[in-house]
This record gives sequence, C-alpha cells and structure tokens, in this order.
Amino acid sequence: MNRWAVGIIMMVLIIAGIVYAIYQANDYDFNDAIKSYKIINKWEMPEELREISGIYWLNDNRIACIQDEDGIIFVYDLKSSRIVKKYKFAGPGDYEALTFLNGSFWAAESNGRLHKINNITGPEKDSEVVELDFEYRHNIEGLAATSDGKLLLSVKDRNLDNRGDYKGIYAFDPKTAELNYSPYLKINYNDPAFEVLKTNNPRLLIRPSDLSFNPESKELYVLDAEFQKILIMKGTGKIKEMHLLDPAEFTQPEGLCFSPSGRMFIANESLGGPANIIELKILKKK
Repeated sequence: MNRWAVGIIMMVLIIAGIVYAIYQANDYDFNDAIKSYKIINKWEMPEELREISGIYWLNDNRIACIQDEDGIIFVYDLKSSRIVKKYKFAGPGDYEALTFLNGSFWAAESNGRLHKINNITGPEKDSEVVELDFEYRHNIEGLAATSDGKLLLSVKDRNLDNRGDYKGIYAFDPKTAELNYSPYLKINYNDPAFEVLKTNNPRLLIRPSDLSFNPESKELYVLDAEFQKILIMKGTGKIKEMHLLDPAEFTQPEGLCFSPSGRMFIANESLGGPANIIELKILKKK
C-alpha cells in the first residue's frame, strides 16, 4: 500500500472520529420521533465557504455570507447555486456573525471587534471598525439587529460578568457606541426546557452560535452548534420552545437567518463533508 493510500485512509478515520465525537457529545439519541422540523431545501457551499459562519438574507433568493478567516462578504444565489459577488471589507480575522441595521451591514469578530460595512454594491474599501471593551475569552458568535436600532451580541463562552448560572445576550447601541454589560436577555441554565437534555453541563445546555429575529412572530431564535438545537425565546428570557436538530443533518450549525416572509435558513460549516445552507421549517409541536 503506497503512502497516498495510507494518507487517504488516515484522513477518513480522522473525519469518522470527529463525526463520532459529535454524536457522543450529545446525551440523547436523536430519532425521527423527536424531530420537530422539516428540511425544505439544501445547498452545498463552494470551497471558499467551507468555514461559513454568518448569513443574512438579502433579496431575490440571495444570501450574504461570511466565513471565519477572511473579511469578505460573499453573495450566494440560491437559484443558480453559486457565488455571484464578493466584497472585501477587511483583512484576515475570525469573523463569526453578520447582520444588517439601518442601511449598513455589521460583521462581528470573536474578539469583540465590530465592522460596519456601508455599501457592498460600491467599490471595495475598509470597514468602519468599533473596538468593544471586550475579552477574547468571551467569544462573540452571534449578532442580530433589534427593531429599535440595537445590535444583540451572543457570547459562546464566558459571560461579560463571568457569572456561570446563565448565558447572556448583550445589547450594543451604534448611536452611542456603548455596550450594555447588563444582559439584554438571560438564558438560565435551570430553565425547565433543558430537562430533556439530561445534563447539567452548561457547555451542552447552550453555547450560542448565532441568533436572529423571526420577522413574522418577532421572536428571537437562538442557534446552538455545540449541542445542535434552536431555542425560541420569550421576551422575558424564558425558553418558549426548544427544537433539537439531527447531528447527521446539522453537523456544525453556525449561521441563522430569515427572509422577510419567514423562510428560515441555517448554515453549517464543513465537517466531514461540504459546508451547506439548509432551509427548514419548524413544525408545530403536538
């Protein structure tokens, strides 16, 4: 057996080990009996978007995407299944989330740096950068715009106050350039909705990878890539519904967005296969 064959076999074993680890990390056995969603469509991403991390609906079946490593907004056309535009707004970084507010795109890096991109249809240029008083260990992963002009930021790891009994979502006001260190919303680890997970490990309860408002219900949806699921939140911070996602279908869900009509999309990073965008519909629980 030549070295190429050995290398291929080793790579297959590594990928299989990663996928197996994902399943073992979850304390439940996913099956169709607990599935509360329906997959409508699926698009495999090109190699440039293998690290897709944030998405935002544009128009005419086009979705704006960012990936972890480069400061580029990619416009992906769902009808033609291809990238139709690229807009470079910054250099290399760790870009995790994308949203749109008051005529500008906003991209977040995990270390707390926000990029304001005013016009992706014009010539490429550097973005306006906002440096938050933020520690890397907090790890921003999600970004969403509120109806009153705020940006919501979700932290994947430590809360801004380093407390460990909830996961905080925080508000940033672009007009005043102020980050409110008191949580806009708390997802409490003792919420009864988490009981089905059969674990007290905060890492498995919720580590948000993105968040977005449903334009029809106005409810905040929180995505989790660690223990694949979607939380639908009440305004009080309590969990209204929790929808578990099949790890075989959502290997690493990192991005979430809605169309104005309520179509829902989740982006999965490449893990054991091509990255993808999946359109899904939440089903009414019986």
